[in-house]
Amino acid sequence: MNAFVRNECEKELLLIFKEVVAALNMEVNIECEAFKEGGLKEIWRFLGKNGVQITLILSIIGLILSRIPVENKELVKLQIENLQLDNESKRQQLKKIKYEVKSDEELTEEVVEKVIEILDKDYKIVWHKSNFYKKLNLYPKVSKLSTQILNEHNRPIEDEKSVERQQFSKFILRSDSFPPNIDEEAVIDIISPVLKKGDFSWKGFYKGEIINFEMADIDFKNSVLNKEIEFINGTAIKCVLHQNRKIDESGLIKVVQSKVLTIFEIIEGDNLTETTQGNKYKRNKKLLSDQLELDF
Repeated sequence: MNAFVRNECEKELLLIFKEVVAALNMEVNIECEAFKEGGLKEIWRFLGKNGVQITLILSIIGLILSRIPVENKELVKLQIENLQLDNESKRQQLKKIKYEVKSDEELTEEVVEKVIEILDKDYKIVWHKSNFYKKLNLYPKVSKLSTQILNEHNRPIEDEKSVERQQFSKFILRSDSFPPNIDEEAVIDIISPVLKKGDFSWKGFYKGEIINFEMADIDFKNSVLNKEIEFINGTAIKCVLHQNRKIDESGLIKVVQSKVLTIFEIIEGDNLTETTQGNKYKRNKKLLSDQLELDF
């Protein structure tokens, strides 16, 4: 097997292992053993203080890698679900399940399913699994992937779970897009305004970071160009900020474009100046909200 493809696939597997272990808040060491004959067999040894918890991790990983998704969802839809599930709530649910399972008899299929239901909404796991199968799918020599839990003597204690090559594509996400971040109460300290015509980026300070953004509020932009608005040290704007995001190869979420849609207020020290377009935006939003409430 091509060494680069193999190495990249192993990297994605390890990242999946890492996310599962982190989600369950377990202390586990992972070691790899010498390769075995019979295709390309690789053995990963999971070492920890609690044997039942290790079995839980292995059962979960086996299902994550082998259970074919019901549909080829986009990351956007998966992440929207994940955002709706509060992270602290998720941690508490997993913690409760982990400590309830104290013996092999209590580690039932129902328990594993509860954990899988939560982790299936973890965008990092979904993303790394997609990357893993994407790399395998592009490499024609791989005909199938099989996983199996072994005991301490490397003897099988369950049947193999296999995924045939024609099923690889069902694990691959169609998009690397991510739900945009929309902040309707954004306050941006202006660092560098654009004082001439053209598609130039403004620069500002937002939530502790320097950002480049497009000024899409045409009324405000024209007021600046007509010198109706002047900037002094400390000038800030309160606005609707729209940020498009993508997830990169390492699973990190990055902002790829920032755009100011509407400005509500211009802030100069203690002085606040409301804008006409900002008041119009608020009125339209209230009218829409009232209409939705009436329809309901």
